[in-house]
Amino acid sequence: MTATVETPPLRMTVLGSGSVGLAFAASHAQAGHRVTLLARGSAVPMLRQEGITVTGVCGDHPVEPQRLKVSDVDRPDAEDIACDVLVVATKAYQVRQVLKDLMLRQHEAAEAGAAGSHTRRGVLESSPKAVLLLQNGWGSADEARAVLPSGVPVFSSIMMIGIERRSPTHVNVNVQASPIRVGTLFGAAPEAVDGMKDTVARGQAGFLPITYDDEIEPAILNKFLFNTCLNAIGAITRMTYGELVSNAHARQLITQVADETIRVVRAQRGLPLAPDGTTYVEKTLTPFVLPKAAAHRSSMLQDVEAGRRTEIDYLNGAVVRMGQERGMATPANEAVANLVRARETSITVA
Repeated sequence: MTATVETPPLRMTVLGSGSVGLAFAASHAQAGHRVTLLARGSAVPMLRQEGITVTGVCGDHPVEPQRLKVSDVDRPDAEDIACDVLVVATKAYQVRQVLKDLMLRQHEAAEAGAAGSHTRRGVLESSPKAVLLLQNGWGSADEARAVLPSGVPVFSSIMMIGIERRSPTHVNVNVQASPIRVGTLFGAAPEAVDGMKDTVARGQAGFLPITYDDEIEPAILNKFLFNTCLNAIGAITRMTYGELVSNAHARQLITQVADETIRVVRAQRGLPLAPDGTTYVEKTLTPFVLPKAAAHRSSMLQDVEAGRRTEIDYLNGAVVRMGQERGMATPANEAVANLVRARETSITVA
């Protein structure tokens, strides 16, 4: 009789305890991964005591505290970082610094463990086997690649899922339009790709659908276009997605933003996302929003109302930067970005 060899659970560390981080950690804990959640402040003892509760369109999923390890992001154990997959669920503007801090801490520990002998092998052994980014916008993947060891593959994702954090331990999934799609913008060794595909396959046992995409860049840039049209304008007007596409004045601005984004992405990345802004808004954006996400409030609006910094520099601000690099004017995106920054400043001053 042949003995059955059980596959050991994957060791996944989720960095960030916002809405996306909590939902992702809970789904993969349910899927059987050994999940560590890196949180900060008062959220740490609350999560250790209560676990995570997920409600909404994906169903109700309480994840008991014993099914998670919760560590302080400022004092993680070495094994928390030297995991199979480090999932970065922070805001885009935080990616570079949090990864830089974590890698520095791990490298110092590796040097100390080798009695001062700093080796490339020691650094890699103390690093995650792969990093998965869960950010909106464009630019954070390049920042992650710049601060991680070259031997650590970087994977990106898109999420057409609206999640709202209702307490430090409770999130509600408001919209779930398609699976989380994972892939790499940089290429990776075949064994690294196979490892991430295995992670994704095992993650399908959770409540958040997830799939691997061999051509992730077009998907990410299509989501980028979607977000530049709705996130910032929703934050400025406080309208839901349905109200935005139904209001003639908002729709006109969205069309201008879309047209600029489409032209800039075509010039910068060589990808034709849509013929023009009018076609995109009429044929793609509105038919998607009205039946699936009409009641959703943008995550940027939630950030502004909570007094948090937004990801505007990785959305409409990124369109402006790409336009400047190509000598292309982007006045609608520039105006929208400046209005969001003005809201951020007014809340900070108040």
